[in-house]
Amino acid sequence: MVQLGLRFILFKTIPKRAHAGIYAGKGIMFGHVETFSGKKSKRSWKPNVHRKKYYSEVLEKTVTYNFTTHAMRWIDKAGGFDNYILNTKDSKLHSKAAIDLKKLMTKVIKSKEEGMEMDEIREKVFPKPKVNCHTYIPRNYTDRFYFDWRGRKQIVYC
Repeated sequence: MVQLGLRFILFKTIPKRAHAGIYAGKGIMFGHVETFSGKKSKRSWKPNVHRKKYYSEVLEKTVTYNFTTHAMRWIDKAGGFDNYILNTKDSKLHSKAAIDLKKLMTKVIKSKEEGMEMDEIREKVFPKPKVNCHTYIPRNYTDRFYFDWRGRKQIVYC
């Protein structure tokens, strides 16, 4: 709950989509606006979100996420994307994607210190792409089984 003066009290909730991006603690705020005559109307304030690409020197690739303008300012203040992710506490990152990215970066840094090359690191440390369950996989049927069921001939391919 945030109090913005005598007439305003706001409640903030972190939306689920904030865990897929880097929002730096910003979320949807709910409250009301009071007119001059004293009537109250409900209102929500949404964070200013942009899809942006940053180049990560640790991962040696560009990373695309949804960022709030607040998070972009913090990235500039920290001296870059890698510094922001690595030096910010998990409690201040406020998103699952940022915490997972931080874990991945620390694994890459440790493996670079051990002397591994980036190609080896990509094979071992980076997450494997998910297999899409909607992809058509052609079947190579080699065996046929014939049987009768309720007076009808049936064929099963295996």
